Amino acid sequence: MTPELSEEYIFACMRAKRTTQFLPDPPSGLRKRHIYIIKVCYDLSLELDEVRVSDVAERINVTLPSVTRNITTLEEKGYLKKEENSEDKRVVNILLTDKGLALFEKDIYDFHKKNSELLKDVPEEDVRVTIKTIHRIYHLLEKEYVKS
Repeated sequence: MTPELSEEYIFACMRAKRTTQFLPDPPSGLRKRHIYIIKVCYDLSLELDEVRVSDVAERINVTLPSVTRNITTLEEKGYLKKEENSEDKRVVNILLTDKGLALFEKDIYDFHKKNSELLKDVPEEDVRVTIKTIHRIYHLLEKEYVKS
């Protein structure tokens, strides 16, 4: 890769990051990260019998205290509820409420459904290669620039 191509790649990533401006505005009192946590909770609920706060933290690669604050906000606003884990009373499970599921459908599912229509002329293979390439380059850069 030439330095010029590296520069073009970074510019394309900056433009790609700006596509997040097209995400729907969250309801009052919520931030876009809250919507993302709701999506992650929904996805995890399809995979696991019980979704723990630590499962969400691990999936989005953040600390437990960080995700706990966001989950508390979502609980206070009625989008999630907490309950005891069936196997370990010290562990907290989280569930989407009806309000949380409605938000998922409106702000996440419908958004991606609309995007699939808008982007129908972009070949699926192109999108998959783009995603794969972005992840691959990110991991290479992370390995070089993020020292543990």
